[in-house]
Amino acid sequence: MEQGRVRWILPGIDALLETAERFTVAARDIIYRQGDPSTSLFFIESGTVKLSFIDPTGKRISLPPRGPGDMFGELSLIGEKARSHHAEALQEGVLIQVPRERFLAFVRHQPELLLQLLEVLGGRIRELEDLVQDLAFRDIESRLSRQLLLLSSEYGIKTKNGILIGFRLTHRDLAEMIGSARENTTMALNRLARQGLLDKRRYQIVIKDIERLREKCGPDRL
Repeated sequence: MEQGRVRWILPGIDALLETAERFTVAARDIIYRQGDPSTSLFFIESGTVKLSFIDPTGKRISLPPRGPGDMFGELSLIGEKARSHHAEALQEGVLIQVPRERFLAFVRHQPELLLQLLEVLGGRIRELEDLVQDLAFRDIESRLSRQLLLLSSEYGIKTKNGILIGFRLTHRDLAEMIGSARENTTMALNRLARQGLLDKRRYQIVIKDIERLREKCGPDRL
């Protein structure tokens, strides 16, 4: 994907990214691990990245995937010394890595970028609040339905059979996104499929009835 076609989450960042380091990742490549030094941030030119928190037993919970134009690792800008999460590519793509000092030097002369960054950080906080509320107040089927709607909205591809989520997605990936065991997530997917709301194949999910899926989310949701 050419850079000029990417809509960056920070609209004024193009000049910095033109000369920054680019590298390619394959599906399931580890970009950094929880506990690694936090010295840079990343912008996604193409592909999709999963961010996961891992407890000492190995249990994971993931944030919604980051896609083209988005960034991650931004906590390095505000005092994070070691990565608080694990970053993994969900599909092949191109990432741009910007050292913390270089980013801060660039935005020092562009205060509007600092305001944009504050908006992004505010969005990340709301994202975590949504996750906490879902885990506290929603059952597995409601959480799964909401996550599928989010994924179809961000990465959906219209087909004759419905909306295809446009990247390889395992049941384990979905389980980590909704804070559930893989087995329970598979059972919830099977129930939704039997009800005609979706069609699932190997690593692919097609949303067939988006309105009924939205009803599964409960009140005040998507």
